[in-house]
Amino acid sequence: MVKEKAYAKINLFLNVVGKRVDGFHNLEMIMAPLKLHDEIRMKKILDKKEIKISSNIEITKNTHDNIVYKVAKFVLNEFEIKTGVDITIHKKIPMGAGLAGGSANAAAVLRGLNRLYKLNLSLEDMAKIGEKFGADIPFCIYNKLCIAKGKGEDLLFVNTKLKSKVILVYPDINVSTKQVFSKIDEENLIKIKINDMSQGVYNRNYELITRSLYNSLENVTFELYPKIKEIKHQLLDFGLKGVLMSGSGSTVFAIENNRQKIKQVKEVYEEKCTVILTRFK
Repeated sequence: MVKEKAYAKINLFLNVVGKRVDGFHNLEMIMAPLKLHDEIRMKKILDKKEIKISSNIEITKNTHDNIVYKVAKFVLNEFEIKTGVDITIHKKIPMGAGLAGGSANAAAVLRGLNRLYKLNLSLEDMAKIGEKFGADIPFCIYNKLCIAKGKGEDLLFVNTKLKSKVILVYPDINVSTKQVFSKIDEENLIKIKINDMSQGVYNRNYELITRSLYNSLENVTFELYPKIKEIKHQLLDFGLKGVLMSGSGSTVFAIENNRQKIKQVKEVYEEKCTVILTRFK
C-alpha cells in the first residue's frame, strides 16, 4: 500500500492576461500550498485490471468522470500495467472551492502510482502527464510556492516558505471554474502587474503581500454568487488582513495570525459556512 497527501493551494495573485487560440486563458499567478490536505491510499488489485475509487464523500456521480479515475486509467494503459488499483480518498478539502482539491487528488495519485509500480518518473515527467488533465496539476505535483504563467503549467519556483496562519471560509457553494472563465469580458479586464506581489513573496514581506493580493476573477464570481462577495467584505470589516477569494471561488481566505480575529470569524461563520484554520505549507 502507498499513501499520499494531496495539498490544497490558494492564489495570492491571479491576473487573466487574455484568451488563447486554444480557448483557454493566459494567466499570471502566484500560488501557495497549504497544510490542509486530503489523504489518499493506493493498493494493487492483483487478480484483475480494474480501477476502484472510494471516498468518504461523493466526488462525482459517475466514477469515470472523476479526474482521479482518468489519470489512473492513463497511467495503467501508458505503462502497460497488467494489474488494477484500488484508490481510497479521504476528503478534507472542500469541493468546487477554488482550492485545487481535484487537481491535488490527481497529482497525489500520479505520485502514488509512480511509487506503487516503481515507474521511476521524475516530478517533471509527472507534471507533463498531469498537464493533459488539468492546468493546476503540475503545481500540485510539486507543492511549492511559485509564479505560474500560461494556463498555469509554466512554473517558476520561489525558494522560500511563507509562515502564517490562513483562515478559509467556504460558503458551501460549488463554483464551476468553466462557467466563471466563460463569462470573462476581456474588454473590461483590469491589468495589474505582478511585480509587487513577487517582491513581497521573495522577501517574505507580509505587509506587501497582503497589500498586493489580487484576483481578476472576483468580479465575475461575485456577480454569479453575491454571497461570496458579502463574505469578503464582512471579513474586511472585521479588520482581517490579506482577504481574497481563491481561484474561481468560492473560498475566501485571510492571511491572519491575530487569535481574537480568528476566533471572531469562527463564531460568526461556523454555523453557516465551513471554516478551516490552516497554515502555509
